[in-house]
Amino acid sequence: MSVFKENFLWGGSVSSMQTEGAWNEGGKGLTTYDVQEKTKSGSDWKVAIDFYHRYKEDIALFAGMGFNSYRFSLSWARILPDGEGEVNEEGLQFYENVIDELLKYNIEPVVCLHHFDMPLALMQKYGGWVGRETLEGFKKYAQTVIQRFGKRVKYYLPFNEQNAAALMQTYYLPESMSKEEKNRQQAICMHHIFLASASVVHLAREYAPHAQVGGMVNFMPVYPATCKPEDVLAAERGNRNYNYQTLDILAYGEYPADLLAEWERTGSTPPFTQEDLDYLKQGKMDFLSHSYYQSATIKAGLNTDGASILMSLFQVPVKNEYLEVTEWGWAIDPVGLRLTVKEIHERYRLPVFTIECGIGVDEELNQDLTVEDDYRIDYFREHLNQLKLAVAEDGVDLMGFLTWGPIDILSSQGEMKKRYGFIYVNRTDTDLKDLKRYKKKSYDWFKQVISTNGEVL
Repeated sequence: MSVFKENFLWGGSVSSMQTEGAWNEGGKGLTTYDVQEKTKSGSDWKVAIDFYHRYKEDIALFAGMGFNSYRFSLSWARILPDGEGEVNEEGLQFYENVIDELLKYNIEPVVCLHHFDMPLALMQKYGGWVGRETLEGFKKYAQTVIQRFGKRVKYYLPFNEQNAAALMQTYYLPESMSKEEKNRQQAICMHHIFLASASVVHLAREYAPHAQVGGMVNFMPVYPATCKPEDVLAAERGNRNYNYQTLDILAYGEYPADLLAEWERTGSTPPFTQEDLDYLKQGKMDFLSHSYYQSATIKAGLNTDGASILMSLFQVPVKNEYLEVTEWGWAIDPVGLRLTVKEIHERYRLPVFTIECGIGVDEELNQDLTVEDDYRIDYFREHLNQLKLAVAEDGVDLMGFLTWGPIDILSSQGEMKKRYGFIYVNRTDTDLKDLKRYKKKSYDWFKQVISTNGEVL
């Protein structure tokens, strides 16, 4: 008998800009991704893998693996082209068609409302999440979607990787802006984003009381480089700043003491009202979901404010001598996944959903028009074994396991050569070729995993 529950959710996760293409079709408005310069690899976001025109073919391939769940994000600008005004019926109908196609194969749609991308008009008019008007636009967008999808959607994620989403807003701030002003504006963005995620809970209670709403973070366990107490403290602060502060707010509906202290110390406390705080408190999540790709290791001696610790994890990485890394330098740490779900469940006593996990590899089709990706099979086998231990030995209430990029898509940096999928898409960074789909070796392996509910790995 499987250690995973009977209704365990198996499948994959994607975003709109990394899959859809059709950037200027169907009444869609421009987004912040649409106007980005071409990535360093030479690709852009205009075609991606053309899911917009090929969604039926792709969903059939997912069904062939036995998926019973699929997490996808909506393009806000496809539904509200300017982010706040008229609803674009054609864009809304596209997502209804996708949902109907998923349900035809008994695949549960998991709908994410915001995945780093936003209507360009909101960025130009209000500075994105700095402006309270963007929050009001988001509420209209969320209500439109939740009312329209009705009982067909049972799971909503307000934001993809909410801890990272708040940080990403800083990329749009002028370089000339002072550090103090950047801190202040980032805190305002964070506050508006938390109110936006709470709004999805409030709207779901009103218009879709059957649905569950889950907060999501990119969880990255932070380890101390040594057992030197200063290193241990640096790791604890890294974990607090990157992982737990956001989760605290999603689970408890209130700002934690260390975040409030940091805002106070840096003079960046957002201008929130008691009404805001009550709204947050009443918008606590039903479950907590996360992405997991790697752990990080940190040593003391770096600037100790939260933002500096955070940047050091990415910009001054400390090598963990016990772990191998991917071609892109990401630590391969299956035990870190067990630690992740165990920590989230023990702290918050809410169901946990592993909603992204995967390995990106530079791959090409072989003569048999497939990819012998045993390394991907090994990667998932080791990570799933750790999740089984988390359920069986740690008592974690785990809802499901979705892989990132079940089909090859553009990476977060816009690279096609960084492939995550069980399905190969025939295009490169600069050449769209024919975009044909081919099953990799891991396709049949994951099909067997799902059919045995994770018993046979």
